[in-house]
Amino acid sequence: MKKSLTSTALALLIVTGGYAQSAQIKIRIKENEVPAVVVQSFKQNFKDDHSEGWAIVPVAILDDEYIVSEHNNLIGEKPIFYVVKIKGQQVRGEAVYDHDGSLKYSKEVIKDTALPMAVRDAIAKKYPGYTFLKDQETVKDGKFKFIHYRVLIENDKEKIALAVDSSGEILREKRVRSI
Repeated sequence: MKKSLTSTALALLIVTGGYAQSAQIKIRIKENEVPAVVVQSFKQNFKDDHSEGWAIVPVAILDDEYIVSEHNNLIGEKPIFYVVKIKGQQVRGEAVYDHDGSLKYSKEVIKDTALPMAVRDAIAKKYPGYTFLKDQETVKDGKFKFIHYRVLIENDKEKIALAVDSSGEILREKRVRSI
């Protein structure tokens, strides 16, 4: 299993090397291919929830999704992270673990809950005429420490993904696609 996982991870790094800027590649794996320490950590962190799928994700993709800052380990290789989709009665989202089983980030979809007024006002001021799409997400460092809201807005011509902190400061914006 370790050889298979290493081969898969190596292939992933080679494939994403040239496409890391634009590709959103996640390699799906089965739970039995995930290190036991990672699975155990997930079960401890999310006791009432269950996994709906696992994937291996290179750090280049995490950069785009979570704004990861730890790029290299001691031997200069880019680390591999494990992403698990989470579903439970009160939660839907995903969590990111490193190979040691440490919970790095978690995302939770906000359903039937309005974004804070400061967030809505800042977006409305900078993007008049745009509307909010679907569910929004909270991104956290670990399970509890809030980082930002992830919001998708659109107008007649474009969609934009935003990272906005709780005070309304727009931390990051990325045009998703033209309509």
